[in-house]
Amino acid sequence: MTSPDLTFILGGARSGKSAFAERMAADSELPVTYVATARVGDNEFAARVALHRERRPAHWALVEAPLDLGGVLRELDREGHVVLIDCLTLWLANLL
Repeated sequence: MTSPDLTFILGGARSGKSAFAERMAADSELPVTYVATARVGDNEFAARVALHRERRPAHWALVEAPLDLGGVLRELDREGHVVLIDCLTLWLANLL
């Protein structure tokens, strides 16, 4: 779903969704908060998370929200600010 206020990016596992969303956020030239929902459970996944960290601009804020995504979004919701959630699938898996 796309509107001036919301962009929802879908795609297969490891298809470049995060990198695409990061480029969109950077191109907006607005302040960005990256909301990470992942829980690192093994070395392979830790390496993937490290790549995501290296790719993000250092001036972006980071909030880790493995469970309380709704609460975090209520706190961050404001005009002129990008909130990038990565990833809803991992957040749902955490809840289950």
